Amino acid sequence: EKLEVIALTEIEFSALLNMDLSKHKKLDQVRDVFCFSCASGLRISDMQQLRREHIQRDEISLTVKKTKSELTIPLNSITASILNKYKDQYQPLPMISSQKLNTYIKELCKEAKIDEPIEIVRFRGAKRESTVYPKYELIHLHTGRKTFCTLSLEKGMSAEQVMSISGHTDY
Repeated sequence: EKLEVIALTEIEFSALLNMDLSKHKKLDQVRDVFCFSCASGLRISDMQQLRREHIQRDEISLTVKKTKSELTIPLNSITASILNKYKDQYQPLPMISSQKLNTYIKELCKEAKIDEPIEIVRFRGAKRESTVYPKYELIHLHTGRKTFCTLSLEKGMSAEQVMSISGHTDY
């Protein structure tokens, strides 16, 4: 069954990135992990395996867990800033379980008022079933990867460049 591609808009991504979460350490860290995914295209499994030795100068080089292929991702101002924020910690990113991250990402996006109504239509046989959700309910870890691809293409990056960075092998 084909699923909808839910991605953040540039405005939504900026709203998340610029939220003042100084009084909410947990959400601040979740925002950093999620925004790192949005700005790098990395899957959760690759962020979980990320180590300092994978980060050299201005890029990340690692073997992708899912495909076992080598991937090189250039750092940008957002990813570099997030990595710099945690430079004194053993792990480059403050990772927690995927389940908790997904729960907190929804909470974070609700707080950021990412609540545009999204209609999901499904068919059971010939019967059409339509449900409307606030967007934050549909956002999860993989939305970061989809956001990276969507925003990169919108900014004029070629599909081949996006695929090279994200590790996608087909369109």
